[in-house]
Formats: sequence, structure tokens, C-alpha cells
Amino acid sequence: MKFPHNDIISLLDERLELNLAESTNQDLVLREIWDASFAESLIDLKLEYGTSAGNEQLRSLLATKLDVHKNDLVITNGAVFGIFLSILCLCKEGDEVLTVQPNFPPTMDLIDGLGFKKKILKLSFEENYQLNEELLFDSISANTKLIILVTPLNPTGTVLEKDQIEDIANRLEEEYPNCTLLVDETYREATYGNHSVYPTCSGLKSNIVTISSLSKCHGTPGLRIGWLCSTNSSFLQDVKTAKMNTVISNSVLDEFVALQVLKRESDIFRTRRIHAAEGLRRMEEWIKRNENWIEWIKPQAGALCCVKLRESAFDEDQISAFYSKTRQAGIQIANGTWFGESHRIFRLGFGYLSIDKLDKSLIKLTEIVSEIVS
Repeated sequence: MKFPHNDIISLLDERLELNLAESTNQDLVLREIWDASFAESLIDLKLEYGTSAGNEQLRSLLATKLDVHKNDLVITNGAVFGIFLSILCLCKEGDEVLTVQPNFPPTMDLIDGLGFKKKILKLSFEENYQLNEELLFDSISANTKLIILVTPLNPTGTVLEKDQIEDIANRLEEEYPNCTLLVDETYREATYGNHSVYPTCSGLKSNIVTISSLSKCHGTPGLRIGWLCSTNSSFLQDVKTAKMNTVISNSVLDEFVALQVLKRESDIFRTRRIHAAEGLRRMEEWIKRNENWIEWIKPQAGALCCVKLRESAFDEDQISAFYSKTRQAGIQIANGTWFGESHRIFRLGFGYLSIDKLDKSLIKLTEIVSEIVS
């Protein structure tokens, strides 16, 4: 087992002042959820092992939220560990895993790292990163045991509708009954202002596994709490066994804090959705002011989007100069190559920074682009 290197690791190890590379909503501070009840419960928390499925209260609260049974849920160390466990437990030697590109790097790299054959369905900027169902099924073979789709998609913020996912699952049931569909819903609740939340696919079909976490929408990536949902009891038992043999259990402290976050998520979402909506508005205005040089795909959800340096304005040397100058200016952006895209395209997060810092970053980006193309 060896995982490919990806420069996205720099987001963990190097944090520039103007971080437009981050894909989460604003980080939650404990003060936002701290009260007497929280403190009283925390001081008596027993730091024992957790259970293989995860904290029962946490699973019960999630089950109510998702309208599933608590026994259909396993708490994982972030969404990415749920993906890891799913690949590990559903595939055997010689099997194929099919996913889309661009995509969150660990989603693609886990397939290679675990030693399975990776098949990629390329989505394009020119087609608004929309999934073509027929091309998806053309890519499936008898050896395809797992399909991983992401909605909203990281890094694009584009969405697959629930009806389309159900249609794909129905076709798989008929044509490839041994293939499972994993739907990563990590950004599902990262909407803007009063926009409706996209419905979950949890519990929709027996051949669907859903993955999500508290990292992006709630602004708590440091908790490392996610969950996996399936109605396949045999698969879930395999997942719990694999979890025990890799990480034993989740941190009971993380699970405790996650429970407090979920109890207060209405307030957490309200502030972050208002902030993301304002960030999106600033982004839209910035794109319009610079449309001779750049273009974008407006996201449907998630505090992130893809921006493209136009071919008519940037040659290869100018693209390199763009990345060099943004770094020199203290601006951190996410190179499209991290996600399997062209370096002409970059992911830009508009929900992480304060609005003042976002404005400052966008002004500097305009100055950099103007200097390069002049």
C-alpha cells in the first residue's frame, strides 16, 4: 500500500495569510457552542474507548436528521475514512473503482493506495462539470464493484439531483447488481442564505452508501467526525470490523463535541450560510469585473468554485507567473492539478476568510492578473 503524493498536503502544513485555497465554511470556535451544560458534561466525560459503530446518541441524532435508523450509521474519522472503509470492504483484488474527475484528491488516491484499478470519468469545465449518465454507464464493466460520485462536487460546487442518483442506482440494480454506488454528500448542507438544502440520498436504496461529515458545512474539520450510512447490514459489519482493526474507535472527545455541534447546528448554519452568500456575491462581482481574463462555473452549493484563466489572455508562462505572484502576495489558492484538472483552472474558496480579507484577496488577484496580461 502506497499513496500517491499530492501537493494539496500544503493546505495542512503551510497557511498563508490570505487563504483562498480552503474549501470549508468559517472555522467554528468552541466559544460558539460553549455553555454551562456543555462544560458540566465535558468535565465528567470518561476518556474510554468508543464503540465500533460510534456514539449512540450521536448516531440517534444523525438518524433523526437523515430519516434513517441509527443502526444504519457508522461514525467515521471524517468523510475520507468512510470512503477508505467502503473501498476496502466492498472491493477485492482485480476489482475496479469508478469515479469522476476533477475530484477531492484523497478520493482518487485511496483507490490507487489500496491497490484497486481506478477508472476515471472526466468532467469538463466547458460542460459545467455535469455528469453524463450514458458515458458513466459506458465506463462500467463487470469488474466495477464501486462507483463514487460527489454532490456537491469538490472542487466545483456543482450538484447531482437526487432523481438522477436514484435513476443511476436503479440502472445499476438491473444491469450491474454487484456494483455499489457511494454518494459523498459532504457539502450537501453548505448552501447560501435561505437557499433550500439539497435532499440526502441516505437510505434511498440498498445499493447506495452515503458519506458525509461535520468538516465543511459546520466548519469543524479539526473534529475528524464523519459518518457512513447503508442499509446493508453485512457491509456495515465489515466496516465496523475494518474500523476496529485500523483506528479501533473514534475519539470519545471528538464524538462528544460533535454531538454538541449537531444540537446547535441551526445557529451554526445560519451564520455560515449568510457569510457564504455574501462571499458568493463578492465573487460574482469580481468575476464580472475581470471577465476579459477569467471565467468561472458558478457553484450551486459549497463555499468553493472553479475559476479558469482564459486561453485568450494566459499562455503557459503567464499561468506559471500567476501562481508565483499569488504566493508572493501571500495568497493561497488551490491549483487545478491537485484535483486532476488543468493548471489553467484553480479552486477558490469564498466562505473561509472574513469578508474584509476576501475583498483584500480579490483586489490583489485583480492587480496580479492585470500586471500579467498587460
